[in-house]
Amino acid sequence: MESVPNYVNFPASHPLHVGYQWSAPVQNQILAEADFILVLDSDVPWIPLENKPQKDCKIYYIDVDPLKEKIPLWYIPSERFFKADSLVALQQLNFYLDGVETIDQEWVRERYQAFSKIHAEQRAEWKRLEQLTDSALITPQFLTACVREAIDEDTIVLTESITNYEIVSTHLPRNKPGTLFGSGASALGWHGGAAIGAKLAAPDKTIVSLTGDGSYIFSNPTPVHWMARKYNTPFLTIIYNNRGWGAPRMSELGVHPDGMASRTDQFWVNFDPSAELAKVAEAAGGAFARTVEKPGELMDAIVNALEIVKGGRSAVLDVRLPQVSQQQSDFRNFEKS
Repeated sequence: MESVPNYVNFPASHPLHVGYQWSAPVQNQILAEADFILVLDSDVPWIPLENKPQKDCKIYYIDVDPLKEKIPLWYIPSERFFKADSLVALQQLNFYLDGVETIDQEWVRERYQAFSKIHAEQRAEWKRLEQLTDSALITPQFLTACVREAIDEDTIVLTESITNYEIVSTHLPRNKPGTLFGSGASALGWHGGAAIGAKLAAPDKTIVSLTGDGSYIFSNPTPVHWMARKYNTPFLTIIYNNRGWGAPRMSELGVHPDGMASRTDQFWVNFDPSAELAKVAEAAGGAFARTVEKPGELMDAIVNALEIVKGGRSAVLDVRLPQVSQQQSDFRNFEKS
């Protein structure tokens, strides 16, 4: 199980891969039922207020800084803490296991089958979530599935999809190391410069950058796309445009789940009127720009944009998703009523 992954850590198609978690305020059942957990290179594998292992679970922690000496308020109770390079530690563990002859192979097969069943059930549910229930609306799941079908396994995907991070992880699983990168930092706007850097580092690869509309704005797209044209580093940007600040809305609900904002569905986070975000890249860097609002046009738009990028020109698809908050009533009107 991967917690807040920023890289390809384990092949998503492997039968023992049991999904992702992105600190959602809900208990992860795989985590709750685990009898043993090995944490590798993870600053925040879970947030115990809402999501944690069972009381008797055995936990071991391997990290270059397992005590998080620069994060003094964060602590994961573990049987042992090992300050080590995880690659070296895993090599040593594998070497040891290769020499153990007393492993109960029947027990191993049973557990393998049990988790393979979970893996298959997860994938079936993920597939179900990709189906549209409203033929007029593009969902993040449907968008991500279209991206998955349009790219190949060697495409380098950069994700700064923010409130859609978990959806991108789930519906765009990667299997090859070096084909997925996330920021890992707290600031927004990383994806634009990162796409240029990725193309400079791997000029023969196709670069696809997935971003929220807010993080697209924070990427400073004017110089990003001017520089992309200047240095011949074409890439495809796909904007998950819910026309608002989804993360502050989630934070508000996390702190005040029954507050006034929750009761009125008014969070003051919507972008109205909506800007033509793709046109910024067109004006600044000659990028191909297109806004997509209809599900039936999405797949062709992605395929066409990829062909344009492979031909040497950047492309930006502004894909309109359901808005962060649909209700636009003024709070003062609510007070008066």
